Amino acid sequence: MKVLAFTLILAVAFAIVEIPIRPVHETPEEKYAHFKRLQILKQLSAGTTDVELTNYQTAQYYGPIQIGTPPQNFLVVFDTGSSNLWVPSRSCTSIACMRHNRYNHTASSTYKANGTAISIEYGSGGVSGYLSQDVVTWGGIKIPSITFGEMTALVGTSFVVSKFDGILGMAWQAISADNIPPVYQSMFKLGVLPSDSFAFYLTSTDNAAGSALTLGGYNPNYTKGDWHYFPLLQDTYWRISIDSISVNGVKIAATGIQGIVDSGTTALVGDKKIVDLINAKIPAVSQTCANLSKLPVVTVTIGGINYPLTGTNYVIQITSDGQTECDNGWMGMDFPEQLKNVVILGDLFIRTYYAYFDYGGNRVGFSTAV
Repeated sequence: MKVLAFTLILAVAFAIVEIPIRPVHETPEEKYAHFKRLQILKQLSAGTTDVELTNYQTAQYYGPIQIGTPPQNFLVVFDTGSSNLWVPSRSCTSIACMRHNRYNHTASSTYKANGTAISIEYGSGGVSGYLSQDVVTWGGIKIPSITFGEMTALVGTSFVVSKFDGILGMAWQAISADNIPPVYQSMFKLGVLPSDSFAFYLTSTDNAAGSALTLGGYNPNYTKGDWHYFPLLQDTYWRISIDSISVNGVKIAATGIQGIVDSGTTALVGDKKIVDLINAKIPAVSQTCANLSKLPVVTVTIGGINYPLTGTNYVIQITSDGQTECDNGWMGMDFPEQLKNVVILGDLFIRTYYAYFDYGGNRVGFSTAV
């Protein structure tokens, strides 16, 4: 894994903290391989239905944290689709663990043993180990007594080839394994952030720097200021009600649609019966991207506010060896019953609309990204 440089911008106490984040798939080869994987997923969409939402986290953004005293460095995915923090344990000797930074609790003076077994399943594998407690440093802020997973087994090829060491979940405690409080909630209780909220800004240009996770609010430099806020349906995922979805102004014949705003999902993944209705109105996307400007506008209406997505917004474009390939980013999946009528508003949506996650207000906000 090549060395990555990260710059943390930390203001004085009681101010927002901004952390630059980078995509897991950085090189042209990695992006192209991921692009092909998405195409295969679309062909295999009639697979198992008992998967968790985290099954679809295929292009997360990641950044640095430290655990322990003295601090041990880790790169973690910042994931609004899950709620636990975990990193590999020093005692894990599998290939997946050996290729990443591993937590050594014997080297930390602030470590406290817990030992409770923990296991988390993902669509591409699973992780298991035990709980430990230590200080976590995030954005320069030390957060004491954080309970996290010290994983002794990482099963699945995705963990072997990944650039990140672990995952830091930013959803709600209700879906946290063992009901462990999310790290961000413990961080806010320290009283060093002005708001119990955070925001994701994702650049839309390939290989462009500038993607950022802002803790304690949002950065006005990333938005055109046209904010609208929507209440959560429940404190689990960042789940909201969607009024309707239309293609070139014509609503699809679906009601009761819900949206989950997920920083860990590349595409616009949804309940197959809903996405099939959308894709029936979208012509085949040219692999050479020749018809991007001719594709219809798909509008997601939330709380009476229209969020239009042009072909350029919802089509995945990957450049490799000087050639660009395109594929439709609307992907239908056979979701489990608890995700019935759900559409995941992933990175393609967040790149277009700056996303604000408000724990304190139990709401999500969107504004046109600059």
